[in-house]
Amino acid sequence: MTDFEKDVPKIVLDKALLGVIAMAFGFYLSRLLEDHRTKRSYELFVSQQTVDACRRASGLIAKHFQTLMGLYDVLDKVARARPGKIPESEAEPAYTYIREYQEMERELHALAPFLPSDIFEALGPYFDETNKLADIVNGKSNGEMPSKDDLLMALCIFNAKCSASIGVGPFAQRR
Repeated sequence: MTDFEKDVPKIVLDKALLGVIAMAFGFYLSRLLEDHRTKRSYELFVSQQTVDACRRASGLIAKHFQTLMGLYDVLDKVARARPGKIPESEAEPAYTYIREYQEMERELHALAPFLPSDIFEALGPYFDETNKLADIVNGKSNGEMPSKDDLLMALCIFNAKCSASIGVGPFAQRR
């Protein structure tokens, strides 16, 4: 038997061992890449849900704000006269506003799990200002009417937070 014939089993074993190591490394790398892709896919899905929720919440607030500005003068009259002192026909738009306000609140609560906390915090000042109007219509207030500027500022803060959240890419780190 020649030296080469003696080395053939060692060479075959060596090549087989290298093949097993390469296969194990390839499997490990494949699993690592698949896990990374799954994680990124999930983050993208969550980001899309967040963006959709922000858009929906922004749309609800914008619709509410338009209704509010259309009724602002009526609500101001209610605040100055108290609901019992003005005719029911004049107060009806204010009561319609309350019903729409409650519906908007319910829809926003349904979106709450998808909204980032900073957007939910921005809703606070908007609700604080608009709750004053609801309290006026319900007769629970001392008649303190928020100004249009206060309402607009609360809306702008909310919209700025929504825009910032939508503008954050799906893979950016949120703080």
